[in-house]
Amino acid sequence: MKTDERSEKSSTLIGVERTARVLSAVAETNSPTLSEISRQTGLNEATVLRYLNSLAALGYVERHNATQYRLGWEVFRLGQRAFSGQVPSDAILPTMERLMHEFNETVNFAAHKERSVVILEVVEGRRAVKKVSDVGQSDPWHASALGKALLASMPDSVWHDIVATAGMPALTPHTITTMKKMGAEIKQIRKQGFAVDREEAAEELTCVAAAIPTTDGGASRYAMSISFLTHRLTPERLDHAGAQVRAGAEEIAKKLQL
Repeated sequence: MKTDERSEKSSTLIGVERTARVLSAVAETNSPTLSEISRQTGLNEATVLRYLNSLAALGYVERHNATQYRLGWEVFRLGQRAFSGQVPSDAILPTMERLMHEFNETVNFAAHKERSVVILEVVEGRRAVKKVSDVGQSDPWHASALGKALLASMPDSVWHDIVATAGMPALTPHTITTMKKMGAEIKQIRKQGFAVDREEAAEELTCVAAAIPTTDGGASRYAMSISFLTHRLTPERLDHAGAQVRAGAEEIAKKLQL
């Protein structure tokens, strides 16, 4: 009896581990085929297909273009639930909504989680054309205002390590791609108290962000940004937005008592 129980438990754990491997393979590759997933997981194609069919039936995987796979809506839904409630809504939403109403642009709240910049909360502007962000999405460290604001709050050795590990790919012609230029950028962010993404992550998009300060002056865990279409942001308005997002970050810090 005990032998049968151990065998059943072992089989269940193997199934869970294989499911996780298949999902990871689908997530880490852009629309992989069955053979690509098989190669990445080390499982034969027949086994992989059984797991994919089960995951597709539950909404965790979708098949498209006949031979390719991608993550399904259920994964996105669970991701949103996982990130909701990470910080008290009543501590951050009033400030985010106030900034949205003042600038009528999308306001984002993000966290440094497991060496990534992850969006936790979004308040969208009411314009017809606007920046759209999703809860759970990751922003690049080196090219986003949120990422650079968080980096500037860290000791130099720490942000150097994060950027070196994450890499600095050129996402647009304006992206900072060298440590020397990033060092100068970090110095400027610390001086003015907010970070600016000048079409570095996406063309025609300029974002302004500030890290949520901590009481001991240490590295920040959270940051907040306002996303503008570049043509709607004059130099004077950019400076005002920077001052306002910095003031908003300090307001949130008092409520969170970080």
